[in-house]
Amino acid sequence: MRITVLTLSILLVTIANGFPVLPVVEDSSSMTSDAMPSEAPEVIQETPEEMTVPPPRVISPRVDVSVDVNEDGVLDIDEIRYAAFVHHGLSASVVEDMFKQVDTNHDNVLDAREFDAIRMLVLEKAENAALRYMQNIDTDRDGLLSLQEAQAYLLKEYGIGYHDVTRLWKLVPAELGDRMNSTLFSKLRRRVRGMTIRLARQMMKNADLNGDGHISVDEAQAIAFEQEGIGAGDVASMVGSVDENMDGELNAPEFADFERIVRARAIENSKKAMRVVDADNSGTLTLDEAKRVAFEHYGFDEATLSPFFGQADENEDGQLDNVEFAGFRSVIRARSVKDAMEKMKRIDTNGDGLVSTAEAIDSTKKEDDMDSEETLALFNIADQNKSGKLDKVELADFNRLVRLSSIKFATDHFKEFDLDGNDAVTFDEIAVLIEQKYGIPRNMIKTFFEQIDVDNSGDLMPAEIVDFRHLIRNHVSQQRQEKVFLSRL
Repeated sequence: MRITVLTLSILLVTIANGFPVLPVVEDSSSMTSDAMPSEAPEVIQETPEEMTVPPPRVISPRVDVSVDVNEDGVLDIDEIRYAAFVHHGLSASVVEDMFKQVDTNHDNVLDAREFDAIRMLVLEKAENAALRYMQNIDTDRDGLLSLQEAQAYLLKEYGIGYHDVTRLWKLVPAELGDRMNSTLFSKLRRRVRGMTIRLARQMMKNADLNGDGHISVDEAQAIAFEQEGIGAGDVASMVGSVDENMDGELNAPEFADFERIVRARAIENSKKAMRVVDADNSGTLTLDEAKRVAFEHYGFDEATLSPFFGQADENEDGQLDNVEFAGFRSVIRARSVKDAMEKMKRIDTNGDGLVSTAEAIDSTKKEDDMDSEETLALFNIADQNKSGKLDKVELADFNRLVRLSSIKFATDHFKEFDLDGNDAVTFDEIAVLIEQKYGIPRNMIKTFFEQIDVDNSGDLMPAEIVDFRHLIRNHVSQQRQEKVFLSRL
């Protein structure tokens, strides 16, 4: 009896830019010259010893276990769709067309050989997409991608800093002086997608409030509003555009795409803001210009702002373009939310973790002498979800609106502080007013003045007048509390 011999060649290689290479099986019985003829088989009498030899076993190649989620040995359309979306961001319709093309036996599942075929189609599609992207980001039009071009593209598109892009560039692999063709760029884009999905999973640990492993529309709304102040209507549309499996919520890859849209919105908003704050119309923002806008809107001084500016200035040229300014604004907004959390501890008198209208009115009355009608108007603007109470993000926006309103008041009444009419409010002028109204010693007023005069100009601009009034009113309030306490002893 002849025994057919099978040769199994397993390639244990993982392709960095696509699905893993599958085990390849070669059946030598189909190639041997001694194969039995197709006519009537010869009947051979087998001895008992010969009958103990087991028949040859055909070993089928296995599908990739990382894609075979349900471990049934074949890959259905859902498994293929998800893998192609995670690794390359391909849409469901594109993957479904490829699936039908390679499913040669029409059983609606792919075996290992069919999967290898679709893997090649996926890689080809990803490389074609990379080539199309290169046409927009290859700024010197040499048909290749430099590290500097990749850094500019990935900072704008994903908010990935220059140093992180350099690290990813080395992993492709590519030398820093090399330029990438579309094949290498496709590998880089897959690395980037993996990085953004990992980051999305980290963010979801805090953003997934109900702990179901997905981001709902409401949870996405909270994230987008905190990051960029985006309203509920826009967020619902954004979620719908990235909800690839149309289940009404976002998994990690979908959430990564959602964050990419938020990033694009941040850059658009930065372009609009740049036109307002770019005093010299240079198209970029200097540290002095950034200090002015951040101080007026949030009251941040230079010591607070300088590290933020340096962090946002990715190319380290001492100024911020629209993309870098988007990063700067995000950091500033995050800091304002952190400050709002501290303020909430002081003004949230009932301890429910929210600020009511009564608590807001009491706070603005004490700090800014603002009337209740104006406070309510600003409160309603900041109350994004119209719940009648402010959370930490809404409180940050409320604080900014109150500050801007107070600055406008100081600007409109500047002449009342500028006693000699020279368009500058000096220490002597404001000291006279404070002594008359509150009876605070002149040396203490001097201390407050120097603390508030952030630009060391010797006079106070409207935003500084607002902060000076805060210091004075807080001081007077503390003095009164101490007197009440002493009177009860």
